[in-house]
Amino acid sequence: MIEAVNSLIELGGPVVMLLLGLSVIGTAIVLVKLIQLRVLSGSQFSRVEAMLERDETDGLQELSSPLGLLVAHGVAGRAGGVAGETLEADLARRGNRLISDCGRYLRPLELIAYLSPLLGLLGTVLGMIDAFRGLEAQTAQGDAGMLAGGIWEALLTTAIGLGIAIPMTAAHALLETRVQYIAERLSQLLELVLAR
Repeated sequence: MIEAVNSLIELGGPVVMLLLGLSVIGTAIVLVKLIQLRVLSGSQFSRVEAMLERDETDGLQELSSPLGLLVAHGVAGRAGGVAGETLEADLARRGNRLISDCGRYLRPLELIAYLSPLLGLLGTVLGMIDAFRGLEAQTAQGDAGMLAGGIWEALLTTAIGLGIAIPMTAAHALLETRVQYIAERLSQLLELVLAR
């Protein structure tokens, strides 16, 4: 495995090193977001809604999730006589912070998805320039085998860039959709709290 990575770096040069670095960063972001968003699953929302409907709000804080704590805060505020507008503004602020936390690092993931194929293309162009310069230095007539080898090495960076961009684009789209779902469910849940 390490030999294969070293071979890719040797053939593709610094552009491949940059692409591999972006791949590691992107993969780390995806894993962190999957773990973070798992806590705010649809079943978690359903569980909190059921607790509200059964008026079992004492157990909300025991859920040890940001969702349970937010709803518990709203229920306590409602029970404590906090004015509706004040409580609504406070819950909206806290809910927006929760959604903001859910969406954090999605923009860098999106940039990795966008930049990877462009960096791959840059590596290809640089590799083609090197291949043609080498061909020119060899002979005035050129050697097709040398040119083909240079082109193959140059295209490697494009393939790596696309290989990074495609899964990162898919992961970004899935995570962004998940954050939108959480925002919608959270809005509905907070309306339920305020209606109590």
